[in-house]
Amino acid sequence: MKITVIKQQAKNPERVSVFVDGKYEFSLSFDELLQQKLKNGYELEKADIKRLKKISADGKLRLRAVEWLLNRPHSTREFHDYLYRKKAEPELIDAFIKDFSARGYLDDHKFGIWFIELQKRRSKSNRALRAELFKKGLGRELIDELLSGESGDEAERLKALIEKKRKLLRFRNDPQKLAQYLTRQGFSWQLVKRLLAPDELED
Repeated sequence: MKITVIKQQAKNPERVSVFVDGKYEFSLSFDELLQQKLKNGYELEKADIKRLKKISADGKLRLRAVEWLLNRPHSTREFHDYLYRKKAEPELIDAFIKDFSARGYLDDHKFGIWFIELQKRRSKSNRALRAELFKKGLGRELIDELLSGESGDEAERLKALIEKKRKLLRFRNDPQKLAQYLTRQGFSWQLVKRLLAPDELED
């Protein structure tokens, strides 16, 4: 079997289509093409084609993974789960995680900071933040570090949430129901009682 045509793709100019014996077989990036030292007239065995198709598939997945990562910050666990859903092999997942972490595309600390700021704008409690960060795959030690300076800010978030929820008819004249809602959101009873009217709440 012989490579008969190597043709730049119109839709993706950074990739080339490789034809073997006049038939399309796979595509490669220009970097992959150079690494494999392929050219017209190059003889291939079936095993070569199988290997090159694997390189092609892995390269396409790598490109999609980079685009996915650059869309917004992600935790390492989120990235692992994304690749798992794409049916990537465990060895490839580990290689991508190692490579992208080294490049700074994956950073659980930076992700944690971004995620906390996002959730704080939604008036999340520290307890809720802790649970969600843990679900995202961050370790307890890192979560403790990220939330270490948020205790004072939590009160401000609770004030903002109280102000917002008091506008709703179901909470407007029922501080007890509002307090129950706030504690279900992860705010401590002591903090809720301090910021609501204490004389209107039952212990």
